Amino acid sequence: MVSGSALSAAAKQAEQLRKDGNIYFKKDRFGAAIDAYTEAITLCPNVPVYWTNRALCHRRRNDWLKVEEDCRRAIQIDCSSVKVIFFHFLFRLC
Repeated sequence: MVSGSALSAAAKQAEQLRKDGNIYFKKDRFGAAIDAYTEAITLCPNVPVYWTNRALCHRRRNDWLKVEEDCRRAIQIDCSSVKVIFFHFLFRLC
């Protein structure tokens, strides 16, 4: 069983990775952003924003299969998230 402090440390690390990914994304470094979001997902797989952020990177690379996979996972986690719904809708239009 994982202790609360270990879980908290993982969540903090995942959040820092998300922020790093956002910085990479803004610099059009999509591979580095994907890596950062993937590490965040590994630490905290039930946070939908990590999946949608990575999906946006895949979209910028026109990797539609991966966009769909990440969007579907985000929807499974939280089907009421506006960002998740937007990405799912976006994927369906393209």
